[in-house]
Amino acid sequence: MLGIKNEIRTQDSDYTLDFGSGLNSNGRIQFTDRATKKESYVEIALDDREFKLRSKQEFPSVVADLMDLAVAIHAADRLAFQNLRQAQTRIHVILPVRHPEIMNTELFRSQLESLLEWATGSRWLFDFSKRSDAERSVVQQSSLSLTSQREVAMWSGGLDAFAGLYQRLRSHPEKSFVLFGTGGNVNVHRLQEDTEKQIRAIFPGRCTLYRVPISFRDSNAVRKNKITRARGVVFAMLGAACASLMGQKELCFYENGTGAINLPYRPSALGLDHTRSVHPLTLLKVSDLISELLGEPFRVWNPFLFSTKSEMCQILAEDTTCKLSSLTKSCDSPHRHNLSQCGYCSSCLLRRQALGAARIEDKTRYLILHGNYLPAKDPSESLRNMLAQVDTLRCLLVGAASPLENRSKPQEVQWEALTRKFPNLDDIVDRCYVVEKLTTLEMQSKLIRLYQNYVAEWDDVTSQLSVNLIKSRDSESLYRD
Repeated sequence: MLGIKNEIRTQDSDYTLDFGSGLNSNGRIQFTDRATKKESYVEIALDDREFKLRSKQEFPSVVADLMDLAVAIHAADRLAFQNLRQAQTRIHVILPVRHPEIMNTELFRSQLESLLEWATGSRWLFDFSKRSDAERSVVQQSSLSLTSQREVAMWSGGLDAFAGLYQRLRSHPEKSFVLFGTGGNVNVHRLQEDTEKQIRAIFPGRCTLYRVPISFRDSNAVRKNKITRARGVVFAMLGAACASLMGQKELCFYENGTGAINLPYRPSALGLDHTRSVHPLTLLKVSDLISELLGEPFRVWNPFLFSTKSEMCQILAEDTTCKLSSLTKSCDSPHRHNLSQCGYCSSCLLRRQALGAARIEDKTRYLILHGNYLPAKDPSESLRNMLAQVDTLRCLLVGAASPLENRSKPQEVQWEALTRKFPNLDDIVDRCYVVEKLTTLEMQSKLIRLYQNYVAEWDDVTSQLSVNLIKSRDSESLYRD
């Protein structure tokens, strides 16, 4: 019966990934593109050796299932082509697991498929069979780490993660921190290590870095997506596995609130990747899914949901460690030039805005500012889109006046204006105020304050960021690639 059901669901999909007998540290995927009727076999590896050092001697089988599910989603997200401007891509995943009695329930599958549709825009279908392959070696091996009051957090090597950890270390001297990094980019792994070393030198003995890389093998013949929409979900699942093995029931993402919520810039700004990786509804959905699988409450959350990036960075200026911010990277599309950060994508611009508003000297060398280079398309596009959003927020919150004025306008008027333009904010409050331990009015107030401060910060640094960026598109004096 299960085979017939799988065949029907496979015929209804655009791509099918069959993981055969199961995943260990290495796995083999039968990848089928139904449009071209082409089948490929791809190997994927999860280097989980660092999980030998854990607080729990036992390795719960549901945690092993969580890791395998994360790897399967990562593989599908990279291999199944997803065109964000066309009809939904239908992705079918067939995965052997240890607990199909949990993962095949209507509740778990609906939570999982709803989460991934929200995060990626594609339609996901899962079938879980009973695993028959041998267990991964790390399950039987362990070297117990010291137990203490720990906070487990995702570690990217980016400015938000760096500033967020710095602030948490200062605010919670009684805690030690487990930093978790994953993904398949070797350069990012190196960045994670370098930035963690700098933090460890300032706070000796309080941080430990765990990295669990994912990599493909023999996959050059298969096209891969450059933009992976499920990345945040995959990272959260593997981070939650790490937290659980450390005896913790929470996982933190350190991300500024405006970046996490990621409101659209303007309707005409086509092609912008408004990721939902750390969106509060994504973290809530992931929390519910992981709690259902583990059989106990588990929370994935963002301590900086109500802080701007500049507010997160302020502690770096206060502790005179501003030079450390240049060690981090923020660029959406790192370049192969000596200056790897472009300086004009939305992530670079928000980084520059935050450091400028926090009065931190930005010692980062950007391609657009420090190199004889200009991209083929207008480099001011992202800045124009971001400024259009700032103008919209200013009008909604304070009218045409300065953002520092008219804050006495009734909160209900401000909130009604905001949610008329961005209705998703109402959903965030309605679904998240309980887990944030706030009333709805308190959460509305915090979000209003977030965007008021964001507008004020932009007003403070816009002229500075516009220098050498907003120029005539047909300037003949600039090099082009």
